[in-house]
Amino acid sequence: MNPFTSKYDYFLKGQATLTDQEAWGLQLFEGKALCSACHLSRSDDGKPLFTDFTYDNLGVPKNPMNPIYSAPTSTNPDGADWVDPGLAGFLAGAGFPEEVWMPELGKHKVPTLRNVDQRPYPEFVKAYGHNGFFKSLEEITHFYNTRDVVSENWPAPEVADNVNTDELGNLGLTPEEEAALVAFMKTLTDGYTP
Repeated sequence: MNPFTSKYDYFLKGQATLTDQEAWGLQLFEGKALCSACHLSRSDDGKPLFTDFTYDNLGVPKNPMNPIYSAPTSTNPDGADWVDPGLAGFLAGAGFPEEVWMPELGKHKVPTLRNVDQRPYPEFVKAYGHNGFFKSLEEITHFYNTRDVVSENWPAPEVADNVNTDELGNLGLTPEEEAALVAFMKTLTDGYTP
């Protein structure tokens, strides 16, 4: 399903060179920024999928623009109080007991970062996070870096239980380091011509 034709794929094969900023972003991705803890950038076959297929609650805020909040009560009886339970909702709906689904509350599958910046045209606004709260790679990268920094004033998480505090929240990245990470992630878009 993936042609593995991104600049990063050609880089892994020795057929492309990353810019200094992209190479720095890769170094940060695999180190200080902790991205590769969940978005694996290496694989035995040379075709990394940039996901570990686990589930995580990143503490993403509610998205007030989500159409679910204005859905009729027949669709959304909770109205503005609705929250996406993530994996827990599936497990509870499948009949698992509370002690199984409660630790999964608010967790969503770690997505691949392949084609994370692919868009039909440059001005197209993408949405990031399980509910589309973030509208740019820059914004979600800044959130990963500063979610737990009080002075940033991020809204409260949609689900406050089970938030990952080990691999994001207060990474201490500079604006230049955030920009390098974004530059690297943009190398993951298929269709690159070496």
